[in-house]
Amino acid sequence: MRGDPLDRAAHLRQDAAFLASAREDARTKVIPIWRGRCLVQGRPARALMPTVAEAASLVEVAEDFVFLGLDGDVPVMMLDMPAASEPPQIEGGTYLDLFVVGMQLPAEEQALLSYARGMAYWHRSHRHDPKTGLPTRLVEGGFARQSEDGTKHFPRTDPAVMVLVVRTDGDEERALLARGPAFPPGMFSALAGFVEPGETLEECVVRETLEEVGLEVENPRYFGSQPWPFPRSLMIGFVADAATTELELDDAEIDSAQWLTRAEVLAPKGFFIPPPFSLAHHLILAWARAEI
Repeated sequence: MRGDPLDRAAHLRQDAAFLASAREDARTKVIPIWRGRCLVQGRPARALMPTVAEAASLVEVAEDFVFLGLDGDVPVMMLDMPAASEPPQIEGGTYLDLFVVGMQLPAEEQALLSYARGMAYWHRSHRHDPKTGLPTRLVEGGFARQSEDGTKHFPRTDPAVMVLVVRTDGDEERALLARGPAFPPGMFSALAGFVEPGETLEECVVRETLEEVGLEVENPRYFGSQPWPFPRSLMIGFVADAATTELELDDAEIDSAQWLTRAEVLAPKGFFIPPPFSLAHHLILAWARAEI
């Protein structure tokens, strides 16, 4: 899956003079985040990234400024807007949840807004030191927060595996798709779960599959990954072979599951798979098209 299109220019995060000038530079692009929502315009939606000159009212009231990187030689910054009040209006713009609008956006815009949203969430949830409870302040262009005693806290990502379990049934291969209790009606997807402390990605694939559907699996193969800022995950996709076939569903995690052929996935009847902005969509279709 494609990442964000920026040069993250990490060497500039501790350049106080550059960061100050970027906030004043009329060319600097800003990505405002309000209550976790992103600023978009039009139908289908496109990211709205005004310049500092066009969004002076937003810059004036923003609570956090995070230097995301460079678009060519133009700085790009995330603005975290105060949650307690409506943000100043930008002509043609509206704030929408990325989870809702993401499927409409081009891949680069999806990635860039995911990046900005993830950083906004981290700053909102780390305004105080977890040990002392004292306030922290933004440093290093927004890629750290520092406590009064000098301790630095850095953005975190929670790794989660996604696994498409496959088996051969005679001359035909089938994949297991399942649905969780919170899924939209009719949607089936690959299995997924968070990596636990002290666990490798491959071990998580084996454990999660056994816990969720009672299957033993082997030979996990890496497919790809995707940042998933809901709120701060990295999805890591695998394909794995079923060593057993009898399903035993964890009712708290899985409503139902079914083995499907490639043809049934490519021409679904009575169900659908996740939309194209998700790793699951590409993992499932790559298998169905015999690309993996």
